Amino acid sequence: RRGEEIFAEAALPSGEVDSAAGFGLHPALLDAALHAGAFSEARGSDDESEGALLPFAWSGVSLHASGASSLRIRLSSTGQESLSLELADAEGAPVASVESLVLRAVTDEQLKVSGGGGSESLF
Repeated sequence: RRGEEIFAEAALPSGEVDSAAGFGLHPALLDAALHAGAFSEARGSDDESEGALLPFAWSGVSLHASGASSLRIRLSSTGQESLSLELADAEGAPVASVESLVLRAVTDEQLKVSGGGGSESLF
């Protein structure tokens, strides 16, 4: 951490490294990068009762390289509920960037209502 910036590293497990070539940005690496946002100031409050923050609106998304099996991640707060991301490979070459990712809180109750389809839901 440096001020409002969060730095993290993520890597695919050794058994998944070869699969990275099949993606512009491996979904597991993108997910790991977004999890680093839990340490950011984007929540705007220390109140855990507000619920989890989920990605809501993306803007300025660019893919600079594909096939990375590990990432160096830099997240910066761009507002009370938004972040910017810069993703680089292990050598520091740019992989992807996001100018703004707006986050929205979702409560446990909202998640329960949306997941009520049971065996009739699509997966």
